[in-house]
Amino acid sequence: MKLNSGLVQDTVWYQSHTFKIGLIVAITLQLSVLVVEYLGSVWPIWTGAPIILKTQPYDPRSLFRGNFVRLSYDISQVESDNASEYKLGSVVYVSVKEELSHWGFQSISKVKPVTGLFIRGRVRANYGNSLSIEYGIEAFFMPKEKALLAQETLREGALMRIFVSGSGKARVQEFVCQGDAC
Repeated sequence: MKLNSGLVQDTVWYQSHTFKIGLIVAITLQLSVLVVEYLGSVWPIWTGAPIILKTQPYDPRSLFRGNFVRLSYDISQVESDNASEYKLGSVVYVSVKEELSHWGFQSISKVKPVTGLFIRGRVRANYGNSLSIEYGIEAFFMPKEKALLAQETLREGALMRIFVSGSGKARVQEFVCQGDAC
């Protein structure tokens, strides 16, 4: 009889430890996914080069998203003699150059540039020699107080501080206040 009860105790011990190990693995995997997502979004800010981009006029308020600001940049629409070679959804690299108060379009390529500062984007539309490009920096959250003050400035066009990593991934850091919007 003792042999049987020992076997039952061993089985119960094994099952409870298997459950605990499974639970630990499941929790660890879930936390790992969250950490990877978080690091992926803040990596450009931690390691990237800061640039200033000029926005195009746009109504910044959204009834559905609250104080999220929808942005369009001067580099969102680029001219290219070979625009027809770029397929919708294809990855492109837009090289930028420093101008007086902000950074502007320099060139576009299907191949990641070896030197210089560039932003990775995707072709969203193709109109003749003009390409519409999305960079993943088209939305930005602002606290309610700042959003209300910045609303008029954004309608006229404003500047945003962007961080760009070595791989071309970009993240918006802040709205650069100008004039009375500060």
